[in-house]
Amino acid sequence: MTQFPASERRVLSLHTTLGSDPVELKCSTLYYPVSRAKDGLTLVFTHGLAGHKEQYDPTIARLLSHTQTRATIRDIWVPDFPNHGQTALLNRPVLDARKAAGKAMCNIALYLQAFLSTPSLKSSTVVGIAHSGSCTFWIFALTSMPPSLTPFALIMVEPTLMFPSLTPTDPRSIHGAANVRGSLAKRDRWPDRETLMKWLVGGKGVWRKWDKRVLSSYVRYGFEEVNESDLGTGKRKSYVTPTLRKDEESPLYACLSHTVEPESLGRVCRAVEEAGRGVHVVWADFEEFISKMARDEILDAAEHRVVSQWTIKGAGHLVPQEKPDELGEALVEILNTIASGFGNAKAKTKM
Repeated sequence: MTQFPASERRVLSLHTTLGSDPVELKCSTLYYPVSRAKDGLTLVFTHGLAGHKEQYDPTIARLLSHTQTRATIRDIWVPDFPNHGQTALLNRPVLDARKAAGKAMCNIALYLQAFLSTPSLKSSTVVGIAHSGSCTFWIFALTSMPPSLTPFALIMVEPTLMFPSLTPTDPRSIHGAANVRGSLAKRDRWPDRETLMKWLVGGKGVWRKWDKRVLSSYVRYGFEEVNESDLGTGKRKSYVTPTLRKDEESPLYACLSHTVEPESLGRVCRAVEEAGRGVHVVWADFEEFISKMARDEILDAAEHRVVSQWTIKGAGHLVPQEKPDELGEALVEILNTIASGFGNAKAKTKM
């Protein structure tokens, strides 16, 4: 039986900027030492908003189950964003102090730049794999990074890219505004993780459609147990709450946070094309967030330089959460294309 490489948990120190202040933030990351191929690919997965690095575990397991694809990969990195997942626990003192002082809280694009600039990735042939809002952070990051750090390829899964011409009736505007309001109003305390799990699967929320493995890791790594004293009785009490505070989550959904100039997207696509194997896009089957018109706008802004397009059958916008195995199979085919050097612009559907 083939043994897949186990992931290692590593913590990196990243020097970045919040507002005008230079700061050091921690980054909890999963690292997979896949093979000894010096010229192999280095995959960097980034999660969407309110996600965490462990959500990709089933997808990566499916990806690494293919011997031929595994042989083309040197290693895999999966970081948390600074106020997400277990990384949020490491950065909480810095983040809370800045929040109390009314200072800028987070610039994920600069944080991503700092991660891609780390010595651990020096001389690596990087392939970025981003989902949803993190696609925007890659575009922002690559717009101002030196050419030497341009990835060999970029795979965007359901990119929520928006442009200044976005109308209020566009599904991205509607869902973005709803998420800004909804994240502030949603429940954020449960007595324990068991109660939390029952609440997630028992309501009408998106979690009912999630793969059970992804949902289990979300409950484990996307939340923390807080212990505090009751001022009235002096007794200790505990509860479970998201590691990403909802007042930090809400502004991340604002349309402005995902608005890029079409010319910027075009420049990034050209740069990645010149650096290696270009940009690839994976769409959801159901147009929950990104309509057909929005897809066309994104492809137009990309100057039709997208090398290949794929559709995950039966998936909504949260592809990694709903269809992790199918996403893994799509990535196998895309990575085989990247490794072989032959592009195929034909749109495909993964069953």
